[in-house]
Amino acid sequence: MQDKDSWIAAVSQVLDGYLLKAEDDRFEQAGRAHLAADLARCFDSGEPLRMVLPGFPCKSPNDRDKTFGVLPDHGEVIAIERLDRLAQTIAELHAPGCEIAILSDGTTFNDIVGVPDDVRRAYNQALRTLCTTHCIRWVSMEDLFPQASSSEALRATLVKQARLPWKNIEALIEQCRHDEALGRTHDKLCSHLYNDLRLCRQPGQDEDEHLRQISHKAYQMMLRGQALNAAVERFFPDHVRLSVHQYDNAGPKFTLALAEGLARVASPWHAVPVLQLDGRQTLRGHAEIDRTRHVQVTWQGQPWLFHETQGEALEGYNFALQKLPLFGLLVTDPLGLGFQRLSTETLQALVRSFGFVCLRGCEYADQQQFASDCERFGTIYRWSFGEVHVVKPADQPQGVVHSLEKTPLHWDLNLLPDSDPLVQGNPKFCAHTFMLYCKTPPQPGEGQTTIVDSRNALRKIGLRTARQWQDIDITYYTRMTYFGGSPRSYPLVDLDPRNGEPVLRYQEGCESSLQTLEQKVLGHDEAFQCQLLETLDELVYDPECLIAHEWVAGDLVLIDNYQTLHGRLPMTPASASRELWRVQVY
Repeated sequence: MQDKDSWIAAVSQVLDGYLLKAEDDRFEQAGRAHLAADLARCFDSGEPLRMVLPGFPCKSPNDRDKTFGVLPDHGEVIAIERLDRLAQTIAELHAPGCEIAILSDGTTFNDIVGVPDDVRRAYNQALRTLCTTHCIRWVSMEDLFPQASSSEALRATLVKQARLPWKNIEALIEQCRHDEALGRTHDKLCSHLYNDLRLCRQPGQDEDEHLRQISHKAYQMMLRGQALNAAVERFFPDHVRLSVHQYDNAGPKFTLALAEGLARVASPWHAVPVLQLDGRQTLRGHAEIDRTRHVQVTWQGQPWLFHETQGEALEGYNFALQKLPLFGLLVTDPLGLGFQRLSTETLQALVRSFGFVCLRGCEYADQQQFASDCERFGTIYRWSFGEVHVVKPADQPQGVVHSLEKTPLHWDLNLLPDSDPLVQGNPKFCAHTFMLYCKTPPQPGEGQTTIVDSRNALRKIGLRTARQWQDIDITYYTRMTYFGGSPRSYPLVDLDPRNGEPVLRYQEGCESSLQTLEQKVLGHDEAFQCQLLETLDELVYDPECLIAHEWVAGDLVLIDNYQTLHGRLPMTPASASRELWRVQVY
């Protein structure tokens, strides 16, 4: 067990990595000592470390310059997952655990910014089901003031119980006339509100009246903001205070960056999410997006995020997310422009971002043309029968792959024989990407390719379990067909050699009469193995982690072989003509 000082230093270092710091930052000079006092009390009491973050109120109504619309999008996912990752990392250092209470405080201000109560409620509820979390506790203003019969009553109770130094808003306005600091706060809020409400001017309202209205709303926001602060101190007295507003981090409030690499405060309720070509995720104002270098990805017909491109002319294509929070991308070409416009660099980035990409409506004259197109993504793995593997049921199959049976989940090239020169050079050798082209689809509802989002699977089990699984090795064995013939051992959780991210490495067992596949968990007894394999089989087939891709003739699916597992569902003889062409690249 660590001594108190070492533990405080370790936890402080973790939080430091998540802070957003301005030029006048004082975390080292004062904030670290302030935080240490809070952490010391937590250590001595043996209680979980508790933090609180007021935020996630409602979306800005300015969907032209700031947001996509009124409901959460991938920006909220980025922020929530980052908060949960912070808490999980601290929990690994602190046996009692760590919890971040997110106070979704929209009721405090939503009427001021022109967001109706029903819209604010829909946003608040949607937040809670966006993604898997382990250390987040959601709290609403209604939870703090359950006696309030309406939003108006809640806001009145909030202000009344705060016991502020001003009897009413008029008293605050009067003090602002003589207090320079309060005056500056008012002016700053006016600027923020103007940007939020610039599209919401009432019909017939002139500019002067609009500005007077914003000025009054800024005073209202100041009053309620002070009341909210008092409520947080009252209801969360022993919590470390996190904030989405810029402070100097001297304490008691610490400014958290809600996405990596931010240089200034940005929140998903005032911005849109952006995925960059290098894999980073960030937040930007809607008006800041260069539409010539970004495509809009939708979820169920609604904007979900922007993805950076190489600058190709991609207007007219549709990019649709297949599963939350970020798995599978279906690209369609309703104008018949052809997918040649998508550069190799953009396609590779999309495959890494979403795990797999389906280009619907491709056509290859023959296998050689298909292989030539795949060659731009890497070196093609060449089998004894050539570069293209034709996956089609055989009359007398030599294994499950060429049968009508289910193909167990796996990753490609994981069971190459030990004699393979590439395996001898790298025991973990595999393809980084593989492509499947649908020449002839199966019957609807049969022969779907199953694809597992291993990133989401690892999110579901949490950081602690994922780290434990890094120390578990499993040996797999199947007899030789066009692959197999040698026992191969892999860590259950390994690291992606391209970026160091953890990846799930699991080959599902198989007891088919055509081909068995044996699994052996090394260094553990049979009871442990049975429990682990049962857990894994449940995890990889969790509906939140798996997509069963329904094939359409002309589908070209590009799959990231590190971040996914894949298999196939069974077919009836009616699907015996199902034919896929497969190429793997490394």
